[in-house]
Amino acid sequence: MQNAHRDVSPKSIKLVSLNCPFSSFNLIDNEFQGIPAIRRCFSLARSFHCKTLLIEDISPAGIIEEENVELLTLYPQYVCRGLKRLSFWKSDFQVINDLANQNNNDFVGYVILKRDYISTQNKDQWHIFEAVFKKYEHKHNCVPSPNNYDVSFCDKRFSIKGILYCQQNTLNKSCAHVALRSLLSRLIPNENISYRMLNKIAQQVSSKPYHPSDGLTVACMQEIFKAFSIGYADLDYEKTSIDNPNIRTDIPYQKHLYAGIESGCGGLLGFSMSGPMAKDAKHIIPFYGHTFNKDTWAPDADMSYFNIGGGVGYIPSEMWTSSFIGHDDNFGPNFCVPRLYVKPEQVQYVVELKKSKACYGGIIAEAQALQFLYSLHSKLEKKNQWIKRLRTHSDPKNQTVVLRALCIEQKEYLTHLSSIQCWKGKKESSFLIDALSGLLPELLWVVEISIPHLFPANERKLGEIVLNATLVRDDSKEMDYKLFLLARLPEHYYLINSTNQYGPNFIKVPSEFVSHTPLIQTIQ
Repeated sequence: MQNAHRDVSPKSIKLVSLNCPFSSFNLIDNEFQGIPAIRRCFSLARSFHCKTLLIEDISPAGIIEEENVELLTLYPQYVCRGLKRLSFWKSDFQVINDLANQNNNDFVGYVILKRDYISTQNKDQWHIFEAVFKKYEHKHNCVPSPNNYDVSFCDKRFSIKGILYCQQNTLNKSCAHVALRSLLSRLIPNENISYRMLNKIAQQVSSKPYHPSDGLTVACMQEIFKAFSIGYADLDYEKTSIDNPNIRTDIPYQKHLYAGIESGCGGLLGFSMSGPMAKDAKHIIPFYGHTFNKDTWAPDADMSYFNIGGGVGYIPSEMWTSSFIGHDDNFGPNFCVPRLYVKPEQVQYVVELKKSKACYGGIIAEAQALQFLYSLHSKLEKKNQWIKRLRTHSDPKNQTVVLRALCIEQKEYLTHLSSIQCWKGKKESSFLIDALSGLLPELLWVVEISIPHLFPANERKLGEIVLNATLVRDDSKEMDYKLFLLARLPEHYYLINSTNQYGPNFIKVPSEFVSHTPLIQTIQ
């Protein structure tokens, strides 16, 4: 059942040339009710210069068949009136047998379309059960850890790397259901999450009679995360703002989203709608990537013009993000949403998804790393020119050091250390890396340390502060020293030897890296 709905054999097959004079507008208007999300999929195919469309009529199987059973339980008059699997190809072929000559490089994306009909509900509508498209080929569109999806066409299996997109039908799944399935499918790749599974979990904690068409409450979503052992750090602004009216500016939603995205888990943003007809309408969408704009004016301007003496302490790497990349089930997959587009007062709920064993999120990791960095500041020797520059940018009067927090496994960090070299061409000692493997836990928060211009223009850093992601932070302490594992900076690693009333005492271990090194690359 794991992949049955993607592998089911077609009942009928049709090849369509996407070359001129083909019109996707006509096809979508005539066959799929002109639904915007379907138009978006064809637009994505156009961006890859696709030449061939394969349309297969398929039978319900796997989790689609399971959904039909659930819909019949909820609506006894339910009928599945259509089920089609569309695939888009960069190659130009006219005969079905030529599909055997195509490969994964030719394959750009697929869409499974489902038509739900309920006479008593006046419902007869197509929607996208699921779709996956390759990431737009742009260097600065960053999508960490995309998932691989296997799907068959005419009984030949292909594989595509991307982020699953799903669309609500307002019957057994809402915007929250499809947003969750989108992100969970990446975090639990070996389990095909069905809507019946989500609804069974939500029903257990619902405070009122539960019906899937009503959507998911915050409590329901939290229970779903727990049921699948998904770590999360969330903030219910609507509830918290009662006690703290400044919560939306004190902890902006962008920081939660960015932390989840950079670590390859993603995030969710729930917001209220506005306008004369909005009433109490709300929506939630998933985010999984971001753009990187090395030419942005914002980081320099924020410190120099708009936050003079503000004491923020550092520049978050998020400042070079122009847009978050996510899905909107109403409009389609793979949209860029400007980072500050959703007004803070409209944001109701935000979720940073975490690795399952991470005990705290990226916001806390950055804050702790900053404290540790300032504890180190006076102990950094001035002989190395890059340490001098770090001291300048981390000076309390300057505070322009750049921090980027990533939650990664120990082996990923050690692989990074062993594969890079500093600007002077030196590699790290293999003996030291082997020693670290016995020191570090299996999951880490690695907070990379850089300075303006070195970070955006060169995508390089001076080092990192490494924290234990598997320990629960002591909230009663501003700085919890037990989280600190090491700091790596030019020429030395710093480890805590002991602590006293004045702070930590560090021991130094020599490093072969004497200059700046590349950032950790999470994009695939």
